[in-house]
Amino acid sequence: MLDFVVQLVICVLCIYGLFSIIQDCVNFNTYKKLEENIKLVMTVKNVENGIEEYIRELTYGRNFYNNLVVIDMESEDDTVEILHKLEREKFNMKVFNKEEGVDYLKNMVK
Repeated sequence: MLDFVVQLVICVLCIYGLFSIIQDCVNFNTYKKLEENIKLVMTVKNVENGIEEYIRELTYGRNFYNNLVVIDMESEDDTVEILHKLEREKFNMKVFNKEEGVDYLKNMVK
């Protein structure tokens, strides 16, 4: 009788484990789809002294799948040039000026 109970418990745990694996696979695919729609939006203005280091640290070991959006709010220093340099280095980011950024955000919210 004890052997039967032990075997039944093991069988139930195996079935539970199988369903958990299937559920994790479904959730993983759902997460990947959600991940493509999530955006990290940064607005910057006159931050040439730290923006390159900040973006390099932020993106280190991560792939934002072009979901890092930086909107320059009319900087008067070299912030825009630094951002475009990083964009050319394939940092998977999009850089917009203020007007383009507002339009981009309006389209994203629709």
